[in-house]
Amino acid sequence: MSVEFTASWILPLLLLGFAVGLMVAMFGGGGGFFYVPALTLLFHVPTQFAVATSLASIIPTTISGSVSHYRRGNLNIPVGIAFGTGGIIGALIGAYVSTLISAAFLEKLFGVFMIILTIPMLFSTRRRGRSDANTEEASPSLTWASKAMSAVFGILSGAMAGLFGVSGTPPVIAGLYIMGLPATMVVGTSVFVLLFNAISGLFGHLALGQINLMLTLFLALGAAAGAFLGPRFLGRIKTPTLEKVYGPLFMVMVITLGVVMIL
Repeated sequence: MSVEFTASWILPLLLLGFAVGLMVAMFGGGGGFFYVPALTLLFHVPTQFAVATSLASIIPTTISGSVSHYRRGNLNIPVGIAFGTGGIIGALIGAYVSTLISAAFLEKLFGVFMIILTIPMLFSTRRRGRSDANTEEASPSLTWASKAMSAVFGILSGAMAGLFGVSGTPPVIAGLYIMGLPATMVVGTSVFVLLFNAISGLFGHLALGQINLMLTLFLALGAAAGAFLGPRFLGRIKTPTLEKVYGPLFMVMVITLGVVMIL
């Protein structure tokens, strides 16, 4: 299984990367929800290669996000490392399992996963509403029990990253909330954990030969440009308008892409 890169892909890849990078910079996330379906449906890239390319494109976003949140005091490094350690294990397992599944079946599995993922999205509004109240709340101490729980949630998150090429956000968010971290620290620490997932998952796919460097290069260049301009566009949008439109629109997009992948 391989990918035959052609020069006609360069401009579409740059535009795709730019569009997703712009959305990621403005609304958060890693972009894997859009990279994998677009690469498989528009460029007919085998799903395993699309997953590896997605992970490579997620890395720059999570690096910049982690640095930004660390400077703002929104990152609990010990908790993040505990989750990230589990994420490394899970991502390598997920990358290996992807070699045991056909590309066609993995596409359908990814579609089902995307639709199921809209369920936790329905609860995000309440969590965001509580963020201001929890900003000053102290972070819990990291006991052996919480370390074990962190590893479990981290493995689940990493497995999602390695198998589907997404950042693996839902298990991380769920685990951090259960541990009682303030909402702002949940956001910052989760970005840090997703960096572990993306790097380890990418190395797993590299070891298995499931990546095309040219494909990754042009997609990442477009994403970098979009991510650079995203904050400027975001500053022009009123927050109440963004809150009302973004959630429903994002869920509709995810469900639509999920259905298309299944069919």
